[in-house]
Amino acid sequence: MGPDDGQRQHGGMGLDWLVHIAYVAGKSLDPGEIVPPVLAALAGIVPCERVVLLQIRDDVMEMTGHWSRPGGRLAMGGTCAFKRSAESASCDLRIIESACVEAAELPYLSGQDGVLALIVPLVVDYVCIGRLDFLRDVQAEPFSDWEQQCALACARLLALSLHNSAEYARVAWLADHDALTGIGNRRNFDMALNRELARAERYRRDVSLLLIDLDDFKEANTHLGLSGGDEILRRTAKVLSERARKGVDVSCRIGGDEFAMILPEIGEGMANDLAQRLVKDVATATMSLWPMRFSYSISTYPATSAELLRRAADVRLMAAKTRKGAIAVPLGSAVQ
Repeated sequence: MGPDDGQRQHGGMGLDWLVHIAYVAGKSLDPGEIVPPVLAALAGIVPCERVVLLQIRDDVMEMTGHWSRPGGRLAMGGTCAFKRSAESASCDLRIIESACVEAAELPYLSGQDGVLALIVPLVVDYVCIGRLDFLRDVQAEPFSDWEQQCALACARLLALSLHNSAEYARVAWLADHDALTGIGNRRNFDMALNRELARAERYRRDVSLLLIDLDDFKEANTHLGLSGGDEILRRTAKVLSERARKGVDVSCRIGGDEFAMILPEIGEGMANDLAQRLVKDVATATMSLWPMRFSYSISTYPATSAELLRRAADVRLMAAKTRKGAIAVPLGSAVQ
């Protein structure tokens, strides 16, 4: 079948189908908004019972979207994620025609009598980032050359859109997170502190600011090298993140070896209890490298005004640093 025959078979669409896919795929940087309409449109261009989108993440092929024709025979029933293989992540367009579903190729399907699958790679800069599977009953018409070329052209547009979405998400994440440790950065800290102080002032509730400074980090960094120092920072951040209440507390790295935790609805006493546990947990987590201790300070609203909260925490941290090496006991609001 030539291009003209294919166009006549599909209602004389010409290149309108490609323009439509480009429009739908480019409407948003949120994959959740573009994938469903794109898959539905693809099923109209290349008629089939089911269209499945799979993406490669951490060497695993995951099903991230699918469209099904109402009343279709091919049903989902297998795993939605499977180990990437040379075949599953191939950059070549392939057709699978089988009397029974091959689990290694199409593991997301339940047991079927047969399937005809057009496997279309999603490729960006010669790298396969996933694939589109067009599925028909094994007794249906085979995929024509025209349909294969349409599917390949649409897959290129969708691949570029998904790649742009992933890059946007990565840059957006880096804007608010510390690349080394994965917790919040200084920008995240400033925004969160302003937000939580405004909420605390509105409802007259406590919010505590815990500042942490690792003791003798420069000495450890010199002894272990940069990679060892980085690992100490990562392990410290992991402890803070794990001890934080999910969706409530905010853990950030705000300087070289300085960290902070914003603790809504927590007064100074509870914040101090948390800090004491963190001292032990950080020492345990870094024991195999260089057992780290840290100095810390706590300031709490409304005991300290919102305007002076950060300044008070800084002053108290400096006071705590002068007492490093002592047993951790409350010293007013400055604790070492």
